[in-house]
Amino acid sequence: MNILALDCAGKTLCAALVCKDEVFEKNSGSAGSRKHNSLILPFVDEMLSAAGISVRELDAIACVVGPGSFTGIRIGVSTAHALARVTGAKLISLNTLQVKARGEQGEFAVALQCRPTESYFALFEGDWLHMKECRAADESEIASLGVRVIRHEGSLSAQALAGAARELAERGGYAASLAPLYLKKSQAERLADGN
Repeated sequence: MNILALDCAGKTLCAALVCKDEVFEKNSGSAGSRKHNSLILPFVDEMLSAAGISVRELDAIACVVGPGSFTGIRIGVSTAHALARVTGAKLISLNTLQVKARGEQGEFAVALQCRPTESYFALFEGDWLHMKECRAADESEIASLGVRVIRHEGSLSAQALAGAARELAERGGYAASLAPLYLKKSQAERLADGN
């Protein structure tokens, strides 16, 4: 199965291609910070060329839908939808916090700071596929949960992205459509509300 996985939700654009049990990856690093729209398609093209397949040979396209950068999420989701429409590939929706939780066990939370005193967080029971809650909260509330908190900083690795996408594809975890996961109001909404 050939699976393309995209993460534009963080500062760094991360892309992975699972093909013939090999993972091809591209990462913008610090030089590509916030230039996802100009890098994403060239990255996809380079990985497809390295794997020796065409875009029409993609079976699935996975995309991180959030939480993270609102603009980055829109870039990733719109690119994934466009590629799926052209190729007929199935879609897989990935949550930043769930991908980070992959491989963990028990009751735990994953947190991603979004403001100095606030984080996006997800609470898990069992493993990464059993998310009980996902929202934004003050750091004091997260600390009071009484569970182990795993901090997510930076962007997801290509290996983590590829592994999560492959596992969901094997489980038949496809989505009819990708919906951005916004856990807070956008800056424009906050300004309109007078905040």
